[in-house]
Order: sequence, then C-alpha cells, then structure tokens
Amino acid sequence: MDPTSTQALQQLRALLPIGLRHAQALLARCAGNPQQAAELYKSELLQVLVDKSGLPSEQAREQLLNAGYDLNRALHAIEEARFTLTQRILRKHHRDPGQALDLIAQAIETAEQLPRQYWLDFARLEQLAPAPRCFMILHEWLAYEDWEGFDSALHFHLPQAIAQFRLLQLDTLADTLEQADQRQQQVRAAHAEHECPIELAMRINQDPLFNRRQDHFNQQRPLLDERLYQWVERHIEQFPT
Repeated sequence: MDPTSTQALQQLRALLPIGLRHAQALLARCAGNPQQAAELYKSELLQVLVDKSGLPSEQAREQLLNAGYDLNRALHAIEEARFTLTQRILRKHHRDPGQALDLIAQAIETAEQLPRQYWLDFARLEQLAPAPRCFMILHEWLAYEDWEGFDSALHFHLPQAIAQFRLLQLDTLADTLEQADQRQQQVRAAHAEHECPIELAMRINQDPLFNRRQDHFNQQRPLLDERLYQWVERHIEQFPT
C-alpha cells in the first residue's frame, strides 16, 4: 500500500470505528478521499440502524452520534431506552428459557440485595412482591433439587415451594411432592430405629412408592421452566427494570 493510501486509511479509521477491510473498500469507492468515505459509512450505518430499530432517520442519526458511530452501542442504548432489564433478558434468551430464568434470578438477587449463605434466605424471599416471591422461591428450590437430589429437596423449604406450585396452578405436581414427602416420612418412621442414616436413605430411594412419585416429578420437571417464563411475562411490571 502506497503512503497516500495508508494515510487516508489512518485518517478514516481515526474518524470512525470501522474495520480495516471495510475502510479499504469505502476508500476505493471514494477515490481515496477519507472524508467522503466517512460520510458514506455514516449513511450506511444510519440505514442499518433504521432497519434494525424502526426509528425515524433523525432519531437514529442522533443515537449514532451519541454512540460515536458504534452500531452495537447505539442498538444497546435503544434497547435500554425501550425495554426494562427483564424484558431485555427475555428478548435475548427467548430460545433458552432456562438461561433467561437464571439471569432474571440474578437480577432480582442483586436489585433486592438478597442475603445468601450458599442458599438464599427464604424468610427474606417471603418479603418480596408476590410475583418475584413465587419466582425466586421456586427457582431456588429447583436449583437445590438439581444440586442435592429429590429426596434432600423434600427437606428444603418444601411447604413454601408447594404453595408456589399451587399458585402456578401446578396442583398435580404439588400433590406429588406432598405424597413423596409423606412416603419418605412413613419409611423413616418404620425403619429409623434400626438403621443408620445412610441405610435409611438407601431404603427410601429404593422404595417403589417413593420412586413413582420421584418419576412423576421428573416427568413434569421440563414444564417448570416454561411455566416460570410465562409467569415472568404475565407479571413483568413486578420484575427488575
């Protein structure tokens, strides 16, 4: 590349955040004039932003100017102005509800400054607004079940979890958890006097009635992310902005 072309390229890239190859292509179209190339690039960016955002040209031009003609920054600023944090999470991760729910839970935990000692404080969760309370209790209970297992989760704030499952009109699932808890207690009562905790846990997890309840829960588990996602959409005004 001759010195004149190199200088023009440097001038153009000093004016705008533009990639090397795109800058070279624009300069070729503008006979090496960096000012003309810069104006052409601005026009291209403006059209892209109008197409992506639906904004009128003047508003889109102002957003580009404020973003230093960085298209991604301009789009992000428009998203922030149009949508709450929760809405942006749902829009970005609509193909992965589980990821969206995890991010929303993190946003609530941060916004509400929820105390955590490995697991969240359920007494504090009970103080949240109704929709986030339901969401956070179930999200935390399900995370515990994923980590510790079904039998252990029956000892982890089960009444609060069951109440929220019923709020979501998942009564069959709530009944299953209650029945599993009852069966676990029956097995414990029958054998706790003669068996150590490890033997007792093995007996519970080998019990046919208990296993049927666990299998039913596992069959229903994939529906829970979908229900929680819909719950957030339905009560979006109560979630982080």
